[in-house]
Amino acid sequence: MAFNCPLPENSATIGADLRQREDQWRSFERMRETGRPDIAGPVNLVQGGWTIIARVPIFLSGGAHPPVFWGALSMPLRIEGLFQQSGLVAAAGEFDLAIPGNRNASLAPEFLMGDAKVFAGNPVVVEVPFPDGAWQLAAQVSAIGWSFAADPRFYIATIIVAVMSGAMFFELAIYADRRRRSEADSNRNRDLLRAFMENSPIAMYVKDLDGRYIDLNAEARSCFAIGDRPYLGRTLRDFFEESIGKELAADDDRAKAGEVVRSERNAGRPYGYQWEREIKFPVTDTHGKVIAIGGYVFDISAGKEAEIKLIRALRTAEEANRAKSEFLATMSHELRTPLNAIIGFSDVIRRELFGAIGNPTYQGYINDIHASGRHLLDLLGGIIDLSAVESGHIAVKRESVATTDLLNDCRAIVEALAHERQHALTIVDAARCSCLADRRLLRQVLLNLASNAAKYTRKGGSIVIATSDDDDMVTFRVTDNGVGMAPEEIERAMQPFTRLGDPMRAEVGGSGIGLALVKRLVELMRGRLTITSTPGVGTTVEVAMPKAPGT
Repeated sequence: MAFNCPLPENSATIGADLRQREDQWRSFERMRETGRPDIAGPVNLVQGGWTIIARVPIFLSGGAHPPVFWGALSMPLRIEGLFQQSGLVAAAGEFDLAIPGNRNASLAPEFLMGDAKVFAGNPVVVEVPFPDGAWQLAAQVSAIGWSFAADPRFYIATIIVAVMSGAMFFELAIYADRRRRSEADSNRNRDLLRAFMENSPIAMYVKDLDGRYIDLNAEARSCFAIGDRPYLGRTLRDFFEESIGKELAADDDRAKAGEVVRSERNAGRPYGYQWEREIKFPVTDTHGKVIAIGGYVFDISAGKEAEIKLIRALRTAEEANRAKSEFLATMSHELRTPLNAIIGFSDVIRRELFGAIGNPTYQGYINDIHASGRHLLDLLGGIIDLSAVESGHIAVKRESVATTDLLNDCRAIVEALAHERQHALTIVDAARCSCLADRRLLRQVLLNLASNAAKYTRKGGSIVIATSDDDDMVTFRVTDNGVGMAPEEIERAMQPFTRLGDPMRAEVGGSGIGLALVKRLVELMRGRLTITSTPGVGTTVEVAMPKAPGT
C-alpha cells in the first residue's frame, strides 16, 4: 500500500513526476474528475510479476469548496494471488482458461493467463471492461473434463466481485484512518488554541446564541472577578451590574445579527479593568451561519488616565494663558495713564511753551524722556492688542475695504518711517479693487509690516508696498532689501516676544510683538500670511485677503 501525490511540488518527494507517466496519469485524472476509486493495470512490477492496482482518491477540504484533490492510496493486487483467491487457479483443472488483453505488449503481457490455444476451439468469451481497455476471459471444457456442470461466467463474476470487494475494504480502511487522523488533528488544534487563550494577556470569551458562556480564559476570569467559580452556562446577569449588563446584551444582539461591534466604556468596577475597549464578533460555521459570539476585552485604563491628565493640563495651560493675557491687558491700561502724562508734560517742556529751559543739557534730557515715553507707549499698545486677540476680546468688523483708500491712509506714516532711515519708498496699487476685512486691523497690519521693513533694512535701502488682484483674493505685498532671515528663523520670528539674534537686529528697538500680532490679526480676518526671506537679500511678506463680493 502506498500514497501517491501527483502534485508538481511532490515529485521530489516520491522521486517521480506522475504527470509524465501517461499510463498512470489518466487514472489520477479520472479520480480527480469523478471522485471515485479507479482500477489500473496490469502493471509489471520491478520485483517481478504483474499486478492490478486499485486506487482510492484522497481529497483535502481545509475549508475549501470544493475539496482539493491531494492524491490517492494505491493498493497493488498481485495477479497470481487474485487468480488464487477468485478460484480461477482451481478451475484451471477443469477448464482451459485464457485472459488476453488489448493493450500494448510493452505495457502488459499479451496473455495474463493461459495461451492462444484456448481460442482455437469454441470458448465462452466474456468481456471484462477496465478503465484503460477491455480484457477477455475465455474458457472451454478441458480435455480432462469436469465432474460437475459449471458456467465459466461464474468465475468471471467471482473475479469482479473479488476486485470490487477488495477495493471497498481498502476504501473503508482509508476512511477509518482518515477519520482517526482528523480527530487527532482536531484535538491537537483545540489544545493549541486553548493554550494560547489561557495564556493571553487579553480577556477572551465565547458565548452561545442564548448568551451563556462557553469559554473564558484566565485573564477574563480575573477581569470579571470570577476566580474559580464555575462559569459554563452562566450569563451576563451573573457577573455584571444591571446598568452595564443591558449595554452588553444590546451589543450581543448586534453580533448575533452578523455585525462586528467595537465599544469603549468606563467599567466603574472596584476590580479588574477600570476602562476597557471591547471587540465583539459573530462566530460562523462553514455555511456562514452564526453559531456563537466571541469577544476580546482590552485594558485601556493607563492610556485613558494619561489622556484625562493631558486634557486637564491643557485646560490649565489655557486658563493660565488667558489669565496672563488679561493681566497684561489690565496692566497695560494702568500704565498708559502715567505714560500719557509723562509724554504730555515732557512735550510741553521740550517745546518750551512756558519759557526757555536755559541749560542746553536739560534740553537733551527732556528729548530722551519724550522719545522713551513714546517708545514705551508703542510697546504697551502692541501688548494690549496681542492680549486682546489671544483672550478673544477683540471684535472684527468685516467690511469692503478699497485698496486705494487703505494705502492712502497709511501713506503719511509709511513715508515718515522711510524718510527717517533714508529709504527709497515705492507704493504701487495694481489691484485697484476691494477686499473683505476689518479696515482698522488691516491698516495696523500694513503699518507693522512697513515698520519692520524700515527697521530691518540698512540706511539707504529700498521698500516696495504693492497690491495685486489674484482671482478670488487681494494680495498686499511688502518687500525690502534688508538683512533677511533663514527659513528656520521665519517660524521663530512669528512667536510673541521673539527677537532673532543678529548683530544688525540688536541695534533695532522693539519687543518682538509686531510680526506675531500681524499673524494673529490676519488669521482673525480669515486671511493668509506668507513670508519669503533670504539672509542678506531681503524679505517679502504677503497678506492675502478674500475679495469683496461684487468687486
